Amino acid sequence: MSLVSTRVYYMIRGKTLKVFVMGEEPNSFKSVELANWTGQAFIGERRHISNVKKRSELNQPGVYFLLADSPESDFTEIYIGESDEFDVRIRRHDAKKDWWTKFVVFISKDRNLTKAHIKYLEKKLFSLATESIGTLKVRNESEPSGAKLPESDIADMEVFLENMIFTLEALGLGYFATRPVTKIEIPKYQSEDKMEEYECSLQRKYKSKKGELLKATLQSIGGRYVLKAGSYIRRDIQPSFRNHPYYSLSEQVVNSRNVKESEISGILVLTKDIEFKSPSAAGAVVKGRSTNGRTAWKRKTDNKTLGLVESQ
Repeated sequence: MSLVSTRVYYMIRGKTLKVFVMGEEPNSFKSVELANWTGQAFIGERRHISNVKKRSELNQPGVYFLLADSPESDFTEIYIGESDEFDVRIRRHDAKKDWWTKFVVFISKDRNLTKAHIKYLEKKLFSLATESIGTLKVRNESEPSGAKLPESDIADMEVFLENMIFTLEALGLGYFATRPVTKIEIPKYQSEDKMEEYECSLQRKYKSKKGELLKATLQSIGGRYVLKAGSYIRRDIQPSFRNHPYYSLSEQVVNSRNVKESEISGILVLTKDIEFKSPSAAGAVVKGRSTNGRTAWKRKTDNKTLGLVESQ
């Protein structure tokens, strides 16, 4: 009886993005395609509206975002819409809305998206955006009506939606902070994505009935900062915080459906994970005042600051 030695090889799966930059500058108008997907994205700034008119592909149903990054408050303003002819719609927005600076529009390369499809996607994206209160501020005045689809079409549109979000995140445009952070999500070969948990205490005057300091928990993974459900946050902010860039972000969280009253007056409890663009934004919401997240958050295992851990 002979023993046969075998080797098992593990393949790291990936996806291919093709980005076509229509100009000499990196921030020129561009199209983006994902391998083995019928969808296609076009990304541009306000100055690229004239380029839209030249693209015959955009004379079909599509779903789009108008965007403006706020460097002071650490969230992105977003308007979500759908249109049969994006060229006409974007020019109307240019005339009537002055706050946005860039846009993203998704269409189908095989022109298989119908009006009902894009209305379904529009409502789904609106729902995801309203849940992403730590990273997005929605500028829509009302909730989209959506559309009823057959079961098979819903399945297709859910896959289309997943590919849309994957494309955005792959390009560094991860606006929809809704993916749960779990240990299963971390491949062993990606050491840079090691998940860490940090704690931050509220001011010493805030204690539980047992006399313990009230705390919040933050997870850091791959540049994502997720404030965990069960964390305590201040409702009664410091007066000076009203003039801080993070004040509007704090108000958005405090007045959302993701918090509930705690047993301590002036303190709320988070009922759902919320993702933030920076640890300082999360820390400011927790403490109700300006906070340096790099020093305020301490790793649970050894009490090292988040800033020190990331620098190492």
